[in-house]
Amino acid sequence: MDIFLNSKTFILALSLLFTALAQASTCNKVAAEKKQLMCLQVSVHSHTDKALSGMVVYLEPLDGQVLTKNTNTLTIAQHNKSFEPYLSVSQINQQVNFENQDDITHHIYSAGSDNKFSFKIRAGKTSANLLFEKPGEIAMGCNIHDWMSGYLLLLNTPYFAKTNAQGFADFAVSEQGSYRVVVWHPQMQAANNRMVLTKQLTSNDKVSFTLDKAMQAIPKQESDDDFDFLSDY
Repeated sequence: MDIFLNSKTFILALSLLFTALAQASTCNKVAAEKKQLMCLQVSVHSHTDKALSGMVVYLEPLDGQVLTKNTNTLTIAQHNKSFEPYLSVSQINQQVNFENQDDITHHIYSAGSDNKFSFKIRAGKTSANLLFEKPGEIAMGCNIHDWMSGYLLLLNTPYFAKTNAQGFADFAVSEQGSYRVVVWHPQMQAANNRMVLTKQLTSNDKVSFTLDKAMQAIPKQESDDDFDFLSDY
């Protein structure tokens, strides 16, 4: 039995090693394709050392490094009476579109943020060209369907990503220097829902985070009763 368990442990460790090597190779390849100087690979694990997906990771330059502007449009959908994705990230002044993919009206609003908004969005419509100028966390809800909840994190950096199924987030970085590396999630049980460290980047490198506590559950995105508001509101 001990030999069997040791064999399973060895195979698992070997598998994790190959996964990490493959991920590092992919990270370095992306940096080379983008003609960037180096690649930073960030891994995030739970308090029981399991890989965590969907965790926001971002880098804040601390030495005056030049920041590029993210020109991609972020789309936050309302689908099946929920926000998809539940967690979105954007650079400030990046275009954000809210797209109603349901066949009913939603009344989307922000809570507890300097970036305030409130608007109705009818079935099949898109509220476009929203630009947010201030960094911060936006908790989102719907005045019609009060169980709907989601978050938009606004950052003053183009270096952000969510961890993949293996718990990795990769960054192709163009300038050497000191960076603040941050992991964030609204359900993380930590100060300001964050873990932070400072890293001096001069070449390809890796950073690893392990949470101190279990993640809280994401709120259930459905009504507790059978009532559904179907009118034009």
